[in-house]
Amino acid sequence: MTANGAVRASEDQLILQSDIDELTRVHPWIERMACSYAIPADAQYSMNLCLEEILSNIIRYGYSNEPGHSIAVRFASISEGDFLLVIEDHAPPFNPLTEPLLPIEDTLEGKREGGLGIRLFRSFAGNATYESMPGGNRLSIRFLGSTPAPGKPIA
Repeated sequence: MTANGAVRASEDQLILQSDIDELTRVHPWIERMACSYAIPADAQYSMNLCLEEILSNIIRYGYSNEPGHSIAVRFASISEGDFLLVIEDHAPPFNPLTEPLLPIEDTLEGKREGGLGIRLFRSFAGNATYESMPGGNRLSIRFLGSTPAPGKPIA
């Protein structure tokens, strides 16, 4: 992808519907990209984890589990060892880079369902930018051949 957002030839795209079962299509797609572009295992793992967290949040919260909405995920190999995932949806504006991180609960009584997806995403994404678009969101996540170790979150 060029600086002005134009698509380069070394890009692939996955279109998902707003159904949580669609997430099963992500891992095989990333595996194909990994084979085609020699994505290192650690970057591939980070891509899978980040996509699962972001996409499940879009489906569950952005689209409120309502069917009939789409999510586009584009992949680009920017340079050797430098990869980009761009996620676009038409859900209400939501910037995962500025959301406060929920505290980690460490007792059984304090356990809650969910709430750690943004923390995981920030820990495993190499670099990310968010853009609110007319009628939607664009989240660009850059992965280097070597991504940050978990526990060193971005933003």
